[in-house]
This record gives sequence, structure tokens and C-alpha cells, in this order.
Amino acid sequence: MTREAIGRTAERLLEAAGFLISYTGGPALPWLASQGFAAKRDATDQKSVVFSFADKSLVLETKKRAAGLLLSEKDVFSFSRIRIEWGVDMFPVGASYLTGARSEAVMVIVFFSSKKLPSGSLLIPDSPYFIGLFLCEKDPIDEAFNGRYFQAGGRYVCVDHATVGKSVVSDYPIAAAFRRFFGNDEVPPISGIGISIDTESAKGSGAAKAFIRKIEFVK
Repeated sequence: MTREAIGRTAERLLEAAGFLISYTGGPALPWLASQGFAAKRDATDQKSVVFSFADKSLVLETKKRAAGLLLSEKDVFSFSRIRIEWGVDMFPVGASYLTGARSEAVMVIVFFSSKKLPSGSLLIPDSPYFIGLFLCEKDPIDEAFNGRYFQAGGRYVCVDHATVGKSVVSDYPIAAAFRRFFGNDEVPPISGIGISIDTESAKGSGAAKAFIRKIEFVK
């Protein structure tokens, strides 16, 4: 794939998420749906989770302990890194994958291939390989954590420590991370992305807030 084609693919991803601001107003979720993002878990319950646009950013917010997820099937065939401009306005109280409190104010999930691996539960659908990238306060950076499920094909990684209210640009070697985490020499094509906020395991009220300004895949 040429550099120009890679750029166009990345731009389509950005535009689908609203980060190029072709969005012109109105509720965020219907517009995101028109761009190919499906709302999952508590994403449609505005008493629990709110997605909105502000300051050229997609804003994610939980009002209580809840989890909201946006999923989009987008293919990227040539890449080595992912670059995300994002930030946290409020961390979930007590969130730490290191201590087992698996909550985060914002996560970008990168799915690989269409082959699905067992979730580990009959009640939870199987999933392709994925790496969930998030911002944290104190957890180790670039350490791959397992979740309760998807232990065969899912890893969760804090890629940067974030200062509340300030944006950070995370540039992460996603292809090399896939090889390292899963022991595979070949990296499958990216088959989709997810954007989530999850405070179900947080302490206190479960309130949290974050934003994403840009997502791009680069060679």
C-alpha cells in the first residue's frame, strides 16, 4: 500500500470518528452511527454514559458506574504505529489494572484479523485479537495486562500517564506490540477499532470524563 493510500485510510478512520469535524451538530450517537460506529453496552443510556463533541474532540463521560463502547469495522493493511491525541478530565476513582480495578476513562481498542478467539465465557461473544490502549495515572507504561475474559487474544496496555485536563500525544508501536504480546511473527491486518470508557470496577460514584482528538495509523 502506498503512503498516499495509508494516509487516506487513516483519514477515513478519523472522519468516521468525527475527529475531522464533518460533524455539524445534533446528538453525537446518531451521527456516529451514520459513520459506521455501533453503540454497545451502556452507550445508549444517557443517564449512565454520554458521548458528545466539543473543542474538535469526541468527549466520553460516565455519570455513574457504567461502560460505553463504540465499535467500527475499518480495515488497515499497512501500519507499524498508532498515534492518538487524547486526554483525561476525570479519572475513575481507584482505577488501576495493576491492582485489579479494571476501569479507565478512555481506551482505544485495535482489533486484528477477522478470526475469532474464545472469550472464556459462554455468555460473552468471541473476539478477534485485540489490544486495548488507555491512559492511566500510575500504572506501569507498556505492560500488557489480562482481563477477566479474552485472555487468549486480548491485552490491555497503559501507553501514557496523563495529567488531568491536558492533552497528550501517544505514539505507540502497535505492530511490534502485537508480536511481543501474542508471540506471532506475522501481524494480521487491522479489522476494526473501538472507543470506550469503563468505570464498572471503579470506586465511588464511577464518574469519569475524557476526550479524543485524533487517531491515526502510520507506517
